Amino acid sequence: MPGTTVVMVLDLDDPKRGEIRILSTPQEAARVAEDLLEAGTELERIRIFDATELSMKVEHKPVVSLGTDIADEPGPAFEDLTVEAEPELEAEPLVIASSESIDEAEEPLVRNGVRFSSLFKSDDLLAYP
Repeated sequence: MPGTTVVMVLDLDDPKRGEIRILSTPQEAARVAEDLLEAGTELERIRIFDATELSMKVEHKPVVSLGTDIADEPGPAFEDLTVEAEPELEAEPLVIASSESIDEAEEPLVRNGVRFSSLFKSDDLLAYP
């Protein structure tokens, strides 16, 4: 593949990142660098590379098997690590001991004669000055 010239302007915050321009000749890269310097870009941030583009070949073949009626396909590519299920344990009732006696005559959500919902006022009842 033909050679190319790469002009990179490094980022101020992270010198591993920057803006890249790919040009076909070194003369074009020199003009871009001149323009960058005239625009106020620091010389330390400008990098110019003479690069040869490499060819790349990508082979990707996804294989997906779903269902149980697939007979022609080979088995899974992973080892089946099924674990025997442990016997189920019986649930024991939860007993909470309390030093306070529960007054069964009281209404639910009421303590010391005060209803829980009465502790919160509705927005429409609030008076704004």
